[in-house]
Amino acid sequence: MQAPPGATSDAGHLARPVNTRVALIFLFLGNIVIGSGVLAPAAMINAMPADLGVSTVAIGALIGWGAVVLCVGAPTFGFFTNRIDRRTLLAASLLLYAAGHAASVFAPDYATLMITRLVMISGAAIFTPQAASAVALMVPEDRRAGAVAFVFMGWAVATAVVIPFMSIIGEALSWRAIYAGIAAAAFLSAVGVVVLMPAKLYANRMSLRLWGDVLTRPAILTLLAATALQITGQFTLYPYLAAELRRASLADSSGVALALGLSGAAGLMGSILAARLVSSIGAARMHLICLFAMAAGLTGWSIFSNTLTFALASVFIWGLGFGAGISMQQARLISVAPALASASVALNTSVLYLGQASGSAIGGDLITRNLQGLMSITGVAFILAAILASWWAKRRYGA
Repeated sequence: MQAPPGATSDAGHLARPVNTRVALIFLFLGNIVIGSGVLAPAAMINAMPADLGVSTVAIGALIGWGAVVLCVGAPTFGFFTNRIDRRTLLAASLLLYAAGHAASVFAPDYATLMITRLVMISGAAIFTPQAASAVALMVPEDRRAGAVAFVFMGWAVATAVVIPFMSIIGEALSWRAIYAGIAAAAFLSAVGVVVLMPAKLYANRMSLRLWGDVLTRPAILTLLAATALQITGQFTLYPYLAAELRRASLADSSGVALALGLSGAAGLMGSILAARLVSSIGAARMHLICLFAMAAGLTGWSIFSNTLTFALASVFIWGLGFGAGISMQQARLISVAPALASASVALNTSVLYLGQASGSAIGGDLITRNLQGLMSITGVAFILAAILASWWAKRRYGA
C-alpha cells in the first residue's frame, strides 16, 4: 500500500545540501522505514498473536489505534512545528521511531507494546508530511513534482517489497527481530538526514484562516469524504489479509507473502500507470478507474477467497487501484484550490489515517462476531459510496 504526502510549502529561497540527490534518497529511505513500521503488524498478524497471547483482532488494533494518532498528529504537528528547522525535525522524528521500535523488541506484553507504538507512531505523523515540505525547500519548482513523487515512492516500496519479506521473516525468526531491524534502519536514516540535509530550512506557517477556508469549500469536503470512504473500505480487510488468506484458503507462509507482494507490486504498477495516463484522461476519471478496480478486486475476494489462485488474482486487481487512488485525490485537491493546497492535502492525509482506523475497527468487529465472510462485501459498500462521492465532486464542482 502507498501511503500519500502531506502539506508542501514554498519558501522565499531554496536551500541546497552538498548533494541534493543523495539527500532525497535518504528521505526516500526514511519513508520506506516509516511505511514498513506503520504496516508491520499486518505482515506479522500470523506470528504476533501466539507470542503476545492475543487475537488477530488485537494485532489489527495496533494499526487502527496507530492510525488514530496519525490522523490527529499529521495536521497538528504540521501546524505547531513550522518554526522548527526541517533537518532537526525530520531527524528527531526518525530517532523517536527508532527508539520506539527498539523498546518494542523488549515489550513483555501486548499493553506495553500498544503504549510504545502509540508514542513512537508520532514520528511517522511528523516525518511523512514534513518530508514533503523539506523537498519543496530544497528543489527548484521545475523539478519539485518529480522529487516529491520519488520521496513518497518509499511507501510503495515498503508495501511491495518490505511487507512481504516481513511476513516470511516474522514466522521464520520472530516479530521482535523485525522490529529490531526497523529500529536500526530508522537510526541510520536519521544519521543520513543529519549529515546530508542543510540546516535552516523552515516551512511557511499554515494559518487558522487557511484551515477555515478549506473547511468551508464543498468541493474539498466532498473529495475528503471520498478519500475517507475509500480507505475505510480497503482497511476493512487489508490489516487482516494475511490471517484471512490462511483461514479461507489454507495458504502457507509463502502463499501469504506472495499475496502481500502481489498487492504491493500491483499498487506500484497502478501508480506508475496512473501517472502516465492522468494528463490525458484527468485525475477525476483516473480516480474513478482506481475505485472500480478496488471494488472489483474486493468483490472477487468475496467470491473466490477459498481458492488460493483466484484469491491472489483478486488481491492483484484490488492492489492496482490502492496507491494510485490516493495520489489522484491529492492532484484533485491541489487543482481545485491551489492556494489552499498546503492545508487541503494535509487534511487528506489526516482523513486517510481516519479511514485506516475506522476500517480496521469495522473489520475487527466482524471477526469478533465470526462474520469474516462479510469483510470484503462491507469494504465494497464503502468503496461504492466513495465512487458516488468522487463522481459528485466532478459533476457538481468540476473537481
